[in-house]
Amino acid sequence: MNYKQIIYFGAPGTGKSFFVKELLDGVNNEHIFRTTIHPEFTYSDFVGQLLPESDGGTGVNFMFKPGPFTVALKKAYSDSSVNIYLVLEELSRGNVAAIFGDIFQLLDRNKFFVSLYPIRNKNVADQIVEIIGDEITLPSNFNIIGTVNTNDQSVYPMDTAFKRRFDWEYISIDPVTDSSGIRIKKLNNPKIVIDKSENKSESFETNWHTFYVFLNSFITDKEKGLGRNEDRQIGQFFLDFNEGLVTKSHSPNKTKAEEAQKTISSMIKNKLLLYAWQDVQGSSSFNSNSIFDGSIKSFDALFKAYGTKKVFSDMLINDFLEPNKDVYPYI
Repeated sequence: MNYKQIIYFGAPGTGKSFFVKELLDGVNNEHIFRTTIHPEFTYSDFVGQLLPESDGGTGVNFMFKPGPFTVALKKAYSDSSVNIYLVLEELSRGNVAAIFGDIFQLLDRNKFFVSLYPIRNKNVADQIVEIIGDEITLPSNFNIIGTVNTNDQSVYPMDTAFKRRFDWEYISIDPVTDSSGIRIKKLNNPKIVIDKSENKSESFETNWHTFYVFLNSFITDKEKGLGRNEDRQIGQFFLDFNEGLVTKSHSPNKTKAEEAQKTISSMIKNKLLLYAWQDVQGSSSFNSNSIFDGSIKSFDALFKAYGTKKVFSDMLINDFLEPNKDVYPYI
Protein backbone atom coordinates (compact mmCIF):
# COMPACT_ATOMS: atom_id res chain seq x y z
CA MET A 1 0.00 0.00 0.00
CA ASN A 2 1.24 3.48 -0.84
CA TYR A 3 1.96 6.04 1.85
CA LYS A 4 -1.21 7.68 3.13
CA GLN A 5 -1.96 11.10 4.47
CA ILE A 6 -5.49 11.28 3.21
CA ILE A 7 -9.04 12.23 4.14
CA TYR A 8 -12.04 10.36 2.75
CA PHE A 9 -15.12 12.56 2.61
CA GLY A 10 -18.76 12.22 1.60
CA ALA A 11 -22.38 12.40 2.67
CA PRO A 12 -23.58 10.62 5.82
CA GLY A 13 -23.98 6.90 5.24
CA THR A 14 -21.68 6.55 2.24
CA GLY A 15 -19.64 3.94 4.10
CA LYS A 16 -16.47 5.95 4.68
CA SER A 17 -15.52 3.98 7.79
CA PHE A 18 -16.33 0.73 5.99
CA PHE A 19 -14.16 1.86 3.07
CA VAL A 20 -11.24 2.51 5.44
CA LYS A 21 -11.80 -0.87 7.09
CA GLU A 22 -11.65 -2.58 3.71
CA LEU A 23 -8.61 -0.52 2.74
CA LEU A 24 -6.78 -1.81 5.81
CA ASP A 25 -7.99 -5.37 5.42
CA GLY A 26 -5.06 -7.67 6.09
CA VAL A 27 -3.16 -5.12 8.20
CA ASN A 28 -2.37 -6.40 11.68
CA ASN A 29 -4.64 -4.75 14.25
CA GLU A 30 -1.54 -3.92 16.30
CA HIS A 31 -0.55 -1.53 13.51
CA ILE A 32 -3.87 0.36 13.38
CA PHE A 33 -4.67 3.10 15.90
CA ARG A 34 -8.23 4.35 15.52
CA THR A 35 -9.87 7.20 17.38
CA THR A 36 -13.05 9.24 16.89
CA ILE A 37 -12.91 13.03 17.00
CA HIS A 38 -15.69 14.91 18.80
CA PRO A 39 -16.30 18.51 19.96
CA GLU A 40 -14.69 17.90 23.37
CA PHE A 41 -11.61 16.18 21.93
CA THR A 42 -8.44 18.16 22.73
CA TYR A 43 -4.71 18.27 22.06
CA SER A 44 -4.18 16.54 25.41
CA ASP A 45 -6.51 13.71 24.36
CA PHE A 46 -4.74 13.38 21.00
CA VAL A 47 -1.08 13.76 21.96
CA GLY A 48 -1.01 13.13 25.71
CA GLN A 49 -1.06 14.89 29.04
CA LEU A 50 0.50 14.96 32.49
CA LEU A 51 -1.71 13.19 35.00
CA PRO A 52 -1.25 12.55 38.73
CA GLU A 53 -0.28 9.03 39.73
CA SER A 54 0.26 7.61 43.19
CA ASP A 55 3.81 6.54 43.96
CA GLY A 56 2.53 3.69 46.12
CA GLY A 57 2.95 5.63 49.31
CA THR A 58 1.64 9.02 50.34
CA GLY A 59 3.17 10.91 47.45
CA VAL A 60 1.89 11.72 43.97
CA ASN A 61 3.91 11.97 40.78
CA PHE A 62 2.84 13.57 37.52
CA MET A 63 3.34 11.17 34.63
CA PHE A 64 2.87 11.77 30.91
CA LYS A 65 0.03 9.61 29.60
CA PRO A 66 0.36 9.31 25.81
CA GLY A 67 -2.63 9.80 23.53
CA PRO A 68 -3.30 7.86 20.32
CA PHE A 69 -0.95 10.02 18.25
CA THR A 70 2.02 9.37 20.55
CA VAL A 71 1.21 5.68 20.96
CA ALA A 72 1.04 5.25 17.16
CA LEU A 73 4.22 7.26 16.63
CA LYS A 74 6.07 5.16 19.20
CA LYS A 75 5.00 2.02 17.36
CA ALA A 76 6.16 3.48 14.03
CA TYR A 77 9.62 4.24 15.41
CA SER A 78 9.94 0.79 16.98
CA ASP A 79 9.88 -0.98 13.59
CA SER A 80 10.47 1.07 10.44
CA SER A 81 9.73 -1.93 8.22
CA VAL A 82 6.02 -1.93 9.18
CA ASN A 83 3.40 0.61 8.11
CA ILE A 84 1.48 2.17 10.99
CA TYR A 85 -1.97 3.73 10.45
CA LEU A 86 -3.48 6.42 12.61
CA VAL A 87 -7.19 6.51 11.69
CA LEU A 88 -9.10 9.64 12.71
CA GLU A 89 -12.85 9.26 12.30
CA GLU A 90 -15.19 12.27 12.01
CA LEU A 91 -12.41 14.86 11.74
CA SER A 92 -14.79 17.73 11.08
CA ARG A 93 -16.55 17.29 14.42
CA GLY A 94 -13.56 18.67 16.33
CA ASN A 95 -11.38 21.76 16.23
CA VAL A 96 -8.53 20.17 14.29
CA ALA A 97 -6.27 23.24 14.54
CA ALA A 98 -6.43 23.01 18.33
CA ILE A 99 -6.29 19.21 18.40
CA PHE A 100 -3.13 19.02 16.26
CA GLY A 101 -1.45 22.06 17.79
CA ASP A 102 2.31 21.90 17.15
CA ILE A 103 1.87 18.50 15.44
CA PHE A 104 0.47 20.42 12.47
CA GLN A 105 4.06 21.37 11.56
CA LEU A 106 4.89 17.71 11.01
CA LEU A 107 2.28 17.21 8.29
CA ASP A 108 4.52 18.62 5.55
CA ARG A 109 6.36 15.60 4.13
CA ASN A 110 9.37 15.32 1.84
CA LYS A 111 9.76 12.95 -1.11
CA PHE A 112 10.58 10.14 1.32
CA PHE A 113 7.36 10.86 3.27
CA VAL A 114 9.29 12.10 6.31
CA SER A 115 8.35 15.37 8.01
CA LEU A 116 10.12 18.32 6.39
CA TYR A 117 10.11 20.36 9.59
CA PRO A 118 10.72 18.74 12.99
CA ILE A 119 9.29 20.12 16.20
CA ARG A 120 10.53 20.02 19.77
CA ASN A 121 8.23 18.11 22.06
CA LYS A 122 10.01 16.59 25.03
CA ASN A 123 6.98 14.77 26.43
CA VAL A 124 6.48 12.86 23.17
CA ALA A 125 10.20 12.35 22.49
CA ASP A 126 10.73 10.87 25.97
CA GLN A 127 8.23 8.11 25.09
CA ILE A 128 10.30 6.95 22.12
CA VAL A 129 13.65 5.33 22.92
CA GLU A 130 14.80 5.64 19.32
CA ILE A 131 14.74 9.44 19.54
CA ILE A 132 17.80 11.18 20.96
CA GLY A 133 16.94 14.64 22.26
CA ASP A 134 13.55 16.27 22.06
CA GLU A 135 13.05 16.72 18.29
CA ILE A 136 10.38 14.60 16.63
CA THR A 137 9.39 13.99 13.03
CA LEU A 138 6.86 11.71 11.38
CA PRO A 139 8.74 8.73 9.88
CA SER A 140 7.87 7.40 6.44
CA ASN A 141 5.92 4.45 7.84
CA PHE A 142 3.53 6.70 9.80
CA ASN A 143 0.26 7.06 7.88
CA ILE A 144 -2.74 9.24 8.76
CA ILE A 145 -6.20 8.41 7.44
CA GLY A 146 -9.18 10.63 8.24
CA THR A 147 -12.89 10.62 7.47
CA VAL A 148 -15.12 13.67 7.09
CA ASN A 149 -18.90 13.76 6.93
CA THR A 150 -19.73 16.62 4.55
CA ASN A 151 -22.92 17.29 6.50
CA ASP A 152 -20.79 18.11 9.58
CA GLN A 153 -18.28 20.46 7.97
CA SER A 154 -19.91 23.49 9.55
CA VAL A 155 -19.39 22.13 13.08
CA TYR A 156 -15.70 23.10 13.07
CA PRO A 157 -14.65 24.36 9.62
CA MET A 158 -11.16 23.28 8.57
CA ASP A 159 -8.84 26.00 7.39
CA THR A 160 -7.13 25.79 4.02
CA ALA A 161 -3.69 25.30 5.55
CA PHE A 162 -4.82 22.10 7.24
CA LYS A 163 -6.76 20.83 4.24
CA ARG A 164 -3.92 21.21 1.76
CA ARG A 165 -1.59 19.00 3.78
CA PHE A 166 -3.85 16.01 3.09
CA ASP A 167 -4.92 14.24 -0.05
CA TRP A 168 -8.72 14.15 -0.33
CA GLU A 169 -10.84 11.41 -1.87
CA TYR A 170 -14.58 11.62 -2.35
CA ILE A 171 -16.79 8.64 -1.44
CA SER A 172 -19.78 8.69 -3.79
CA ILE A 173 -23.43 8.42 -2.76
CA ASP A 174 -23.93 5.82 -5.50
CA PRO A 175 -24.62 2.19 -4.49
CA VAL A 176 -21.46 0.20 -3.84
CA THR A 177 -19.90 -1.66 -6.75
CA ASP A 178 -17.50 -4.60 -6.90
CA SER A 179 -13.97 -4.50 -8.30
CA SER A 180 -15.43 -4.68 -11.84
CA GLY A 181 -17.64 -1.64 -11.28
CA ILE A 182 -20.84 -3.70 -11.10
CA ARG A 183 -23.40 -2.71 -8.46
CA ILE A 184 -23.68 -5.23 -5.63
CA LYS A 185 -27.44 -5.61 -6.01
CA LYS A 186 -28.27 -7.35 -2.73
CA LEU A 187 -25.97 -5.33 -0.45
CA ASN A 188 -28.08 -3.38 2.06
CA ASN A 189 -30.99 -3.34 -0.37
CA PRO A 190 -34.30 -4.38 1.26
CA LYS A 191 -37.72 -3.96 -0.30
CA ILE A 192 -39.43 -0.64 0.53
CA VAL A 193 -43.23 -0.12 0.33
CA ILE A 194 -44.41 3.43 -0.42
CA ASP A 195 -48.00 4.41 0.28
CA LYS A 196 -49.61 6.64 -2.34
CA SER A 197 -52.95 7.47 -0.74
CA GLU A 198 -54.31 8.60 2.61
CA ASN A 199 -56.33 5.42 3.13
CA LYS A 200 -53.49 3.06 2.16
CA SER A 201 -55.49 1.81 -0.83
CA GLU A 202 -52.61 2.38 -3.20
CA SER A 203 -48.93 1.64 -2.81
CA PHE A 204 -45.94 0.62 -4.86
CA GLU A 205 -42.85 -1.40 -4.09
CA THR A 206 -39.28 -0.43 -4.73
CA ASN A 207 -36.03 -1.09 -2.90
CA TRP A 208 -33.64 0.88 -0.73
CA HIS A 209 -31.08 1.56 -3.50
CA THR A 210 -33.73 3.15 -5.70
CA PHE A 211 -35.46 4.95 -2.84
CA TYR A 212 -32.39 6.69 -1.39
CA VAL A 213 -30.83 7.52 -4.79
CA PHE A 214 -33.95 9.29 -6.06
CA LEU A 215 -34.64 10.89 -2.70
CA ASN A 216 -31.15 12.37 -3.14
CA SER A 217 -32.13 13.57 -6.61
CA PHE A 218 -35.17 15.30 -5.15
CA ILE A 219 -33.06 16.91 -2.40
CA THR A 220 -30.75 18.63 -4.91
CA ASP A 221 -33.10 19.22 -7.87
CA LYS A 222 -33.60 22.99 -8.18
CA GLU A 223 -36.68 22.79 -10.38
CA LYS A 224 -38.90 20.07 -8.95
CA GLY A 225 -37.12 19.30 -5.70
CA LEU A 226 -35.69 21.14 -2.72
CA GLY A 227 -32.64 22.61 -4.42
CA ARG A 228 -30.49 21.90 -1.39
CA ASN A 229 -26.71 21.39 -1.32
CA GLU A 230 -25.24 17.93 -1.89
CA ASP A 231 -24.12 17.74 1.74
CA ARG A 232 -27.77 17.09 2.67
CA GLN A 233 -27.89 13.86 0.69
CA ILE A 234 -27.49 10.41 2.23
CA GLY A 235 -25.48 7.33 1.40
CA GLN A 236 -26.36 3.67 1.02
CA PHE A 237 -25.52 2.88 4.64
CA PHE A 238 -27.39 5.77 6.24
CA LEU A 239 -29.64 2.92 7.36
CA ASP A 240 -27.80 -0.34 7.90
CA PHE A 241 -30.07 -3.30 7.19
CA ASN A 242 -28.70 -6.68 8.17
CA GLU A 243 -28.47 -9.37 5.52
CA GLY A 244 -31.22 -11.50 7.06
CA LEU A 245 -33.67 -8.59 7.06
CA VAL A 246 -32.86 -7.77 3.43
CA THR A 247 -33.46 -11.36 2.33
CA LYS A 248 -36.65 -11.63 4.39
CA SER A 249 -38.09 -8.44 2.92
CA HIS A 250 -37.85 -9.94 -0.59
CA SER A 251 -39.27 -13.30 0.47
CA PRO A 252 -42.18 -14.74 -1.58
CA ASN A 253 -43.62 -15.76 1.79
CA LYS A 254 -46.09 -12.93 2.51
CA THR A 255 -45.93 -13.31 6.29
CA LYS A 256 -42.13 -13.13 6.37
CA ALA A 257 -42.09 -10.15 4.00
CA GLU A 258 -44.65 -8.25 6.07
CA GLU A 259 -42.71 -8.92 9.28
CA ALA A 260 -39.60 -7.55 7.61
CA GLN A 261 -41.48 -4.44 6.47
CA LYS A 262 -42.46 -3.66 10.06
CA THR A 263 -38.80 -3.61 11.08
CA ILE A 264 -37.80 -1.60 8.00
CA SER A 265 -40.58 0.93 8.61
CA SER A 266 -39.43 1.33 12.20
CA MET A 267 -35.84 2.02 11.07
CA ILE A 268 -37.02 4.59 8.53
CA LYS A 269 -39.33 6.28 11.05
CA ASN A 270 -36.76 6.52 13.81
CA LYS A 271 -33.78 7.71 11.81
CA LEU A 272 -34.37 8.73 8.20
CA LEU A 273 -37.59 10.68 8.73
CA LEU A 274 -36.11 12.71 11.58
CA TYR A 275 -33.07 13.58 9.47
CA ALA A 276 -35.24 14.48 6.46
CA TRP A 277 -37.59 16.60 8.60
CA GLN A 278 -34.98 18.50 10.61
CA ASP A 279 -31.79 18.58 8.53
CA VAL A 280 -32.99 18.31 4.95
CA GLN A 281 -36.43 19.89 4.74
CA GLY A 282 -35.93 22.27 7.66
CA SER A 283 -38.03 25.38 8.08
CA SER A 284 -37.48 26.47 4.49
CA SER A 285 -36.15 25.20 1.19
CA PHE A 286 -34.99 26.49 -2.19
CA ASN A 287 -38.63 26.73 -3.28
CA SER A 288 -42.07 25.68 -2.08
CA ASN A 289 -41.57 21.99 -2.84
CA SER A 290 -41.53 19.55 0.03
CA ILE A 291 -40.45 15.99 0.73
CA PHE A 292 -43.63 15.47 2.68
CA ASP A 293 -47.34 15.59 1.93
CA GLY A 294 -49.10 18.86 2.65
CA SER A 295 -51.21 17.20 5.34
CA ILE A 296 -48.09 16.62 7.45
CA LYS A 297 -47.73 19.63 9.77
CA SER A 298 -45.41 18.24 12.46
CA PHE A 299 -42.86 15.52 13.04
CA ASP A 300 -45.30 13.89 15.46
CA ALA A 301 -47.87 13.63 12.67
CA LEU A 302 -45.21 12.32 10.28
CA PHE A 303 -44.02 9.70 12.74
CA LYS A 304 -47.54 8.45 13.43
CA ALA A 305 -48.57 8.39 9.77
CA TYR A 306 -45.59 6.59 8.26
CA GLY A 307 -46.43 2.98 7.49
CA THR A 308 -50.18 3.53 7.68
CA LYS A 309 -50.85 6.19 5.05
CA LYS A 310 -49.25 8.53 2.55
CA VAL A 311 -46.55 10.83 3.97
CA PHE A 312 -44.45 11.78 0.93
CA SER A 313 -45.38 14.57 -1.46
CA ASP A 314 -46.94 13.96 -4.88
CA MET A 315 -43.91 15.57 -6.52
CA LEU A 316 -41.49 13.20 -4.82
CA ILE A 317 -43.65 10.15 -5.52
CA ASN A 318 -44.85 10.90 -9.05
CA ASP A 319 -41.75 12.54 -10.52
CA PHE A 320 -38.89 10.82 -8.71
CA LEU A 321 -39.78 7.57 -6.96
CA GLU A 322 -42.46 5.70 -8.89
CA PRO A 323 -41.08 6.29 -12.43
CA ASN A 324 -37.71 4.96 -11.27
CA LYS A 325 -38.89 2.18 -8.95
CA ASP A 326 -37.10 -0.51 -10.98
CA VAL A 327 -33.88 1.32 -11.82
CA TYR A 328 -31.82 -0.60 -9.25
CA PRO A 329 -33.30 -4.11 -9.11
CA TYR A 330 -32.57 -6.47 -6.22
CA ILE A 331 -31.79 -9.33 -8.59
